[in-house]
This record gives sequence, structure tokens and C-alpha cells, in this order.
Amino acid sequence: MRWTKSLRGRLAAAMAVVFTIGAADVVIYIWDVDQDLRTHILDKQIDAILATVGTNPGVDAIGRLPTRFGEADWRFAIYDPTGALLLSRPDDGRPPPLLTGGKELKEARSSVISRPLGPNTLVVRKDDWQERQELQTLLRIELAGSTFVIAALGALSFLVVLTLAAWVLRSVNKAAALARHIDADDPGKRIPVDDLPMEIRPLAVAANGALERLARAYASERRFTAEAAHELRTPLAVLSLRLQKARADNSVDWESIDREMGQMTHLVGQLTALARAESHAALPPDREVLSMSRVVREAVADMMLLFENAEREVHVEVADGLYTRGNSGQMRQAVQNLLENALVHGTGHTTITLSEVSTSLRLEVSDEGSAPALNEVEELFDRFHKRRQTGPGSGLGLAIVRQIARNSGGDVAIASLDRFTVVMTLPSIKASTGR
Repeated sequence: MRWTKSLRGRLAAAMAVVFTIGAADVVIYIWDVDQDLRTHILDKQIDAILATVGTNPGVDAIGRLPTRFGEADWRFAIYDPTGALLLSRPDDGRPPPLLTGGKELKEARSSVISRPLGPNTLVVRKDDWQERQELQTLLRIELAGSTFVIAALGALSFLVVLTLAAWVLRSVNKAAALARHIDADDPGKRIPVDDLPMEIRPLAVAANGALERLARAYASERRFTAEAAHELRTPLAVLSLRLQKARADNSVDWESIDREMGQMTHLVGQLTALARAESHAALPPDREVLSMSRVVREAVADMMLLFENAEREVHVEVADGLYTRGNSGQMRQAVQNLLENALVHGTGHTTITLSEVSTSLRLEVSDEGSAPALNEVEELFDRFHKRRQTGPGSGLGLAIVRQIARNSGGDVAIASLDRFTVVMTLPSIKASTGR
């Protein structure tokens, strides 16, 4: 049913249920009033009848009570403590049944009530059918008037609910209209939440969060495309010139072409790694528990042959049982990038250490190269920045490392030491609890 998907329809249905329950309560209340009035009238009439025979009437006095009073037929019976019938008036063999003191019995056309009478029990039956008909007529008139009032209030409340729904939904419709204009040309727009009802605001906040993540992913994609085009322009131009020269000279310099192709392959791989790391940052966190000790050892093993070919020594100090959260493939790449940075741009002996400090893991990769000046430290993490612009590498390695570390809740910095030292810090967790 389409109306169940509408806020107005749901509010109207809720209001209808409330008024139905209210009408039922009125009917039940009037029914209770009917019963209470019967009991009250009966008590008052018995008091009036007994008042005619004194405050402590005997059996004989009860026998003289009238059997017609207040346009109703009355019957009286007296029972002794053993339950034996002492008196029945009128004496026609149909005495009212024995009830214990104070009890009341409602029959189809009459009411029966008992009163203590010394050691005995007085039972009175009243044929109140005519009174009940008159009373119910009065109550039906009262119910009809109440029903009219309830119906009028229901109609008025229904209009008020529709008006309030339109007022509440005005801010929602305004936010929806603005959301329809959010597109790639203006990804910074967000749904305004200040004027939204509190019940709807969490949905708008969640939608804004999703838009923010999509905007970051879109910006990362555009930045990746622009930077990839910029950085590939030069090696492609160089490769094109070498091919033109080879065609003109009828001689191919395969070594130079292979070197240029290797540089482009490495650059594309770094750009892809950076784009993948930034896309993970734009999405909700989905990090696994990983052994950082194992990741570091595997990364060192992957890079060891390159260090041996360059006749560079590597010293590894990795503590066992250190865990964090992150993407194992990206974390291994981050460690490899740090080692590659030391291999390509550093000199001498390279040291890699992994330890736990308080609630964090501390990974240090250092070589015997000189530390950068303080004003150059942050620039080294910029994209395509190299300390020597004519040197090898793409200038993306440290940018990738920092993004991966931040994806796991950590960060990367360059220590202020005599040696060139890169420090990565990551949250430490216990493998058994994942916390």
C-alpha cells in the first residue's frame, strides 16, 4: 500500500488508531458508569427502606417491608449463620439466594445484594429492569454527544496532523531539492541539517558523510589523472624521440629504451599504489588484524636481493608478536617503499627496527645519508618531490607510505637525527582481542 510509505499517511493512521482507542475508552467508561450507578442507586434505596424499620430491625420488622418501592419489585430473605432460611418476603417460594455479607450479584433483569443483620444475613433482590432501560437511554444520549465531540476533535486533529506534516516536510523537501543539484561540477555542496527534524537529521548526516567520502575519492581520481598525465608526458616524449632517432639512424638503442620503459612502468606502479591508498582513505575503514613483525620481515626478504646487488648491508631488528590493523598488502608495500627510498636515495649501512612504545608500534628505517633541513622535511612527503630533481625515482614513495600509515590510524615523519631516518608509528593491538 502506497500510503504506508508516506509520512502523512503513517501519521494519519497513527492518529486514527489513537482516536479509536479513545472512543473505546469512552464506551468502557460509560459501561462502568452504568454498573456503578446501579450499585449506588441500590445501596441508597436499601438504606431508605431499612430506615423505615429502625436502626436495628428484627426478623418481624423485615417481614413488614414493602415489596414495591421506587417503581421496582423487591424481595427480601433472612438467613441464619448456618444458612437456613428464616424469612422470605413475599413468601412465594422464590427467595433470593444466600450471599455472604456485602456481596453483590448482577442478574439479567435484577440485582441482588446482601447486608449483615445482627448474626443473620439480609439478602435483597431488586427487579431494576425498567430503571436500567431508562439509565441506558440517558447514557446512550451521553455517548452520542461524546461521539460527536470525539469525531469533531478527530477531524480537527487530522487536519492539524496534515498541516504539521507539511510544515515538517518543507525542510526535508528543501534539502532534497538541494541534494538534486549535487553533481561532479560542484561536489562540495552538502545537505543542510540545521533545519531538519531531529529524527531525520541522522539520515542527512550519514548522507553528507557518504558525499564527503565520494568527493574525496572523486578528487583523488581527478588528481591522479592530472598528475599521471603530467608525469608521463616527459618519459613518453623522451621515448618518442629515441624511437624517431632509431628510425632515422636505422639503429635501435635498446638499452636506453628499456631504461625509459622501466621508469614509466615504475611510475605507473607508484601512481596506481597512491591512488589505491587514497581510495581506501575515502572509504569506511575495513582493516584486518595483521602481524607487523611478519610484514616487515617479508618486505625485507623481498628487497634483500636488490641490496645485495648494490653491495649495501641491511641490519634488521624486529620484535616478535607486534600487531596492528591495516591492509597487509599495502602495509608491505609501505615498508618496501621505505627500504627502496633508503636504497635509491640513501648511502651506506641501512637499519630497520620495529618495536613497541607504549600503545604504538614504531618502525624506523635509517641509512647513513644526511638528514634534511627542517624546512625540507614536509616537502619530502609531497607528490613528485625529490631532494635531487635529476635523481632517480618518481618522488611518490614517501607520499604513498604516509597515506597507507594514515589509513591505519598512524603517521610517518622524518626524525631529527644525524642520519636520514624515517619513522612510522601505528596503533598497537593485542592479537587475541583485536583491540
